[in-house]
Amino acid sequence: MSDPSPNRSTAESNNARGKLYPMEIFNDSPSTSSSTSYAFNPSKQVSNEPIATQVDVDGPGDMHVDPDSDDSASSDAGSWRSAESNFDDDEERPQTPEPPPHDEQEEELYVDPTLEAAMSQLSVEALARLQQKSDQGEVDGDPMDEDDGMSIAETEIDETNVESLNSSFSAATDASGTTTSSADTIEYEDSLTQASTLKPPPRFKLGIPVWDDSTSSRRRTPSSLKDLAPTHCFVIAHSEKHAAWFDKHGVPWSAQWQIAVLLSKPESNRKLKWEDISEKKVQALSGTNSVVGPKVLSVLFDRVRRRASGLLTQGRNPYVELDREEAALDKGTYETLGLSPSSEDDTELAMGTWWGGRVEQRAVMVNLGVDEPRKSMCSGANRSPKVRWAIRLHQQEMRGKSCRFARKFGSRRFIQLKIPELRSQAERDSLQEELLKPFLLHGRIFRAFSTHDGTVRLVETDENVGRVPRPEFGDSRRSSFLDFLDWFNPLEQNAHQIISKWSARFTLGLSTSQPVLLFSSENMEFIADIVSDQRTGSLESKHIMTDGCGRMNRAALRLIQKQKGLQTMPTALQGRIAGAKGLWILDDDDQTDSPRIWISASQVKIRYTPEELDRDPSRRIFDLLRIGQVKTPARLSAQPITNFAHNGVPHTVFSELLQESLKETIDHLFEEWKTDDAVSMWDLVFNKGGVGHIRKGRYAKVFERIFGNFRDTEETDESSWTSDDFGSPVDLDDSNTGPDPNSGWPTELAEQIVETFQAGFTPSKCAYLASMMKSYLKIEVKRMIQGCHIPVKRSAEAFAAPDFSGTLKPGEVFFRSSQQCGLVDDPVMADGIARGDMIIFRYPIRTPSDGRLVRAVDYPKLRNFTDVLLFSTLGERSGASILAGGDYDGDTIHMITEPRLVTMFKNSSLNFADPPEGFGGYVETVACRGGEVLAGLSSLNEAEQLRELQLILLEPVTREKYYGRYSTMTDISTYIYGYDSDMTHYLSYMFSNELDAEKSGIHVLKDVWENDSSHFRKWNQPACLRKPGDEGKKKEPQRPSHLGPFVLDALNPFARDQEKRYLDLIDKLDEDADTDCDPALVAPVDQADRRARRLKGTGQDGMWDELERLKRFVEGNRKSWARLFTEQRAVRSSQGSIRLVRTNSSTSQDSTGPDTSDFFQLPKKTQIQKKREIADEFWNGFDGIDRLVYFSEDEARRVMASYAYHHAHDHARRTAAANGRRKGSLEYAFVVAFRTLAELKGKHHGQYSISVDPFQNFMIPRKNVRDEGRMELD
Repeated sequence: MSDPSPNRSTAESNNARGKLYPMEIFNDSPSTSSSTSYAFNPSKQVSNEPIATQVDVDGPGDMHVDPDSDDSASSDAGSWRSAESNFDDDEERPQTPEPPPHDEQEEELYVDPTLEAAMSQLSVEALARLQQKSDQGEVDGDPMDEDDGMSIAETEIDETNVESLNSSFSAATDASGTTTSSADTIEYEDSLTQASTLKPPPRFKLGIPVWDDSTSSRRRTPSSLKDLAPTHCFVIAHSEKHAAWFDKHGVPWSAQWQIAVLLSKPESNRKLKWEDISEKKVQALSGTNSVVGPKVLSVLFDRVRRRASGLLTQGRNPYVELDREEAALDKGTYETLGLSPSSEDDTELAMGTWWGGRVEQRAVMVNLGVDEPRKSMCSGANRSPKVRWAIRLHQQEMRGKSCRFARKFGSRRFIQLKIPELRSQAERDSLQEELLKPFLLHGRIFRAFSTHDGTVRLVETDENVGRVPRPEFGDSRRSSFLDFLDWFNPLEQNAHQIISKWSARFTLGLSTSQPVLLFSSENMEFIADIVSDQRTGSLESKHIMTDGCGRMNRAALRLIQKQKGLQTMPTALQGRIAGAKGLWILDDDDQTDSPRIWISASQVKIRYTPEELDRDPSRRIFDLLRIGQVKTPARLSAQPITNFAHNGVPHTVFSELLQESLKETIDHLFEEWKTDDAVSMWDLVFNKGGVGHIRKGRYAKVFERIFGNFRDTEETDESSWTSDDFGSPVDLDDSNTGPDPNSGWPTELAEQIVETFQAGFTPSKCAYLASMMKSYLKIEVKRMIQGCHIPVKRSAEAFAAPDFSGTLKPGEVFFRSSQQCGLVDDPVMADGIARGDMIIFRYPIRTPSDGRLVRAVDYPKLRNFTDVLLFSTLGERSGASILAGGDYDGDTIHMITEPRLVTMFKNSSLNFADPPEGFGGYVETVACRGGEVLAGLSSLNEAEQLRELQLILLEPVTREKYYGRYSTMTDISTYIYGYDSDMTHYLSYMFSNELDAEKSGIHVLKDVWENDSSHFRKWNQPACLRKPGDEGKKKEPQRPSHLGPFVLDALNPFARDQEKRYLDLIDKLDEDADTDCDPALVAPVDQADRRARRLKGTGQDGMWDELERLKRFVEGNRKSWARLFTEQRAVRSSQGSIRLVRTNSSTSQDSTGPDTSDFFQLPKKTQIQKKREIADEFWNGFDGIDRLVYFSEDEARRVMASYAYHHAHDHARRTAAANGRRKGSLEYAFVVAFRTLAELKGKHHGQYSISVDPFQNFMIPRKNVRDEGRMELD
């Protein structure tokens, strides 16, 4: 491998690919020179100001800056270019007036004499009025073209406005030469220095002060923000008058948020306007969140009854939680961090049982389309169209998630803003410009500070518009935007970081976590990593044998065990502490009683001084992400199947494994169906369908993560590259998950089946349950066959960790399971230790070396490490780095001991574990470091600093994401060039590079991307690897004969035969199902009908009239349901185009089932929402239900539910007969009245709960089942 050398210019790189490897992120001898030189050169600055205005503003250092210039909004936030860099040497530059001489002793605005004469005739008040009109696009009633430059009002002579007119500027980049020596070398070596000395780094004094929890050096008064007006902001919802009323009457934040939700709705669906909200109504909203939150709608809308809310049940009330958070923050005792005083004087702290930050405030950025191009008034040329954006707020929710930021500052201070898929660079640039604006919500300002996975995070700052800060509302706890950034990731002592990594570090504070243990400063030790002593060449990440892993003593792990209520002590935990992230495993040598933690240099991502650690306990709390546990069985998918076949496993083995898994799952359920074994069917669906995980994820999402089944919001999810076309049965980020708050109807199919079984229904007697079971079985069959998801009995998944003791030899691993595990050939669980050959891999598995055959061995010294796979720390490179470039910061490893796979598997060359030769010439590095940014910031004012830092933080928004398309290109190359070809090797590494580019700052060169995409654009993804229905119009790739049959091509004919066979069998399952009305469900309406008839026979028509009213309402509600499947609607195609579809009654869901109506082309979330709207109308639309004479409200609702079932059954029977079929759909009745129908069925069986006794033994939480199965370890 060639030594690092100075990087060439992009132009040179494009012409001749060198052998530089930017992927080499460590270097023994990093260059001492700056990787990019930032020197301000006023003599080379070129003005880009609008010529028509003739208004010049003196920028810092004689720089002539255009206040309205977009130069600073570069798509590359790390590229601080001078204005001159926009022009080639031979390109004609625009002629602009020379700026006046700059006097360093006197900072004042230069104004053209003509304009100065005109302005001298205007008073300050007149200028202010003119400014306001200008901001609104008018001057003296005439429309102002946005591109026509500044108006006179923009030149208000005010010293404070000089700074506001000076836009952020770009530093000149020295193009003479940059170095690409190891993006992380300096960072890693600095971490080693810190680990060995614990001395604070030198403090910079260049623009961002050190954070102080008690006093802020940047605290500002409202008067310093008078230049921040609504016209400068992205307005979410704001009325200065109403904001004043909110403060005057003490309206809680939950009520203000709900009002903003209503006001942010599309105009066509907006039922509230500012003029509808009187001060009297605002006064009625005075009080606490818990009191006012639930009654907001009834106060705002006179005729609205207070409705049931799923937010206020099962411990999910966000209003009570907000009150508790605010009270704890006001006390200043760190309770929201999970701490509580442990001494009488409150000077000592310990972990408590409650923590804050669990209320989510979510919003969606909506693209409203593009304005029609208009002609410029001056030139007559067409102006570029402008994208219009809006924000839609969602209701506050308490969903169990919590992160360090929200615990520290409070849930209400943060907003999660989901951004749409951006299809063009114009959209990306436009969105970034909007995100750079302050977001205005009821006089408060939120600013964007992080973007990841399509979500932008906003934080409330201490800025205000039209309101005065009020300490009683927590305003004194707010900080400026720059102080907030500096508190979490101080740029001064992290100046060595690549700036893209500095930006990415903010996601560490957003990771979903639980605070579990507070360490004292003296028990936090920073240590060096174990580094390979057999390496050749420069130090790279693969040579760090403990990369991402630290240690924790037994005392600490015991306390966490107690905190989490675990039966046994865990030996591996993924978490965050201070500025470190990764995995911590047991330190088996330390036997002290005090909890201690050792943090490896490779884990340190943000450096803090010892004083900062002492002062702020939030930095010394261990935030738990996941507990190391074994998941079994593991599943094969297209990627590992391709790898195993290339490495010697015969194709027939995969067919055998697929057939065995189908027999075990589907055939077994067929037998249970025939015997009407409801309990066994319930058990299979509950476990295979993941209902327990769905429920845990819904009500306490953080627990789903902790027990090993939750995606880390900060990390890229490698499992997303498993070719799982069907995905998880539930999207836990979907706001529509969970039972309907009115009817109790479960959202997810598996949960619907489980709940219906629990009520006492069986498939043989309930056509609705039989239909759902058929749908579920079809999904399972397609999941296994079309997704190539083959469970392997002899397999498991666990964390990877290094052997700090140095006991394991190269090529050896150690694994001991604490529970029954198919991986271990040990039916009696004598010791749970795996022995012998084992295949290991991690996703994504793209190259031949990503799957590896290793030797599992037993060493007594390692037997205390359970449920974690230990790798050797001896040899030339870490074992995890071989597996798709992995490390030990929480990577999950799949282990397989199935003899048919292991005995035939042969390891491929380790050459595939490194980038191909010359790979560095195809990528470019954003070589800007934090120190260089600090140098540029030092001469800027606060507003300019803020903008420049936001440009860096939001830079990923402007970049097109290529990793998805490189993944597809890798599939095509594997098929037509071979799995071990140079092309596939290159593309697999380009995919990995792009997947990590947002953090690493290393991106594919534009011309390289264009060349790669043009080469592969002509082909479809191979048929055996793409989703059904994604054929497209491109060429089908052809497999050359010399490569031999592709494994998935060989497997697919057998898989298709099995799929057809099983789907045919499933279609016949319900042929004997009972189609008659269930007597238990029609009993209430039958009884009411008989009573009403008897009374009517005596001349009393009142009950009959009320019953008829109830029936007519239900019939009308069912017609609303039918319209869901017959009305004309816009459907967005996969290409994003809009088309209108219209279904007719013959294709409605009520007649043909849920697979044929165009309604089901809508997104799942939209389908659920529309169905819930029908249920909401059913429960809340009957006016006067509480004023009926012959029916109580509860009895009336039972009668309505009963008649809904009767009416749906009758309609389904008639429709099915008209179409020549046996039955139709009963879904309507169960959607609108699920809970009531389940209770009727349960009571008919003598039960007083919708759960039936035989199922209770299966309802033990999965955590307890795991713990009961654990062994007593020696």
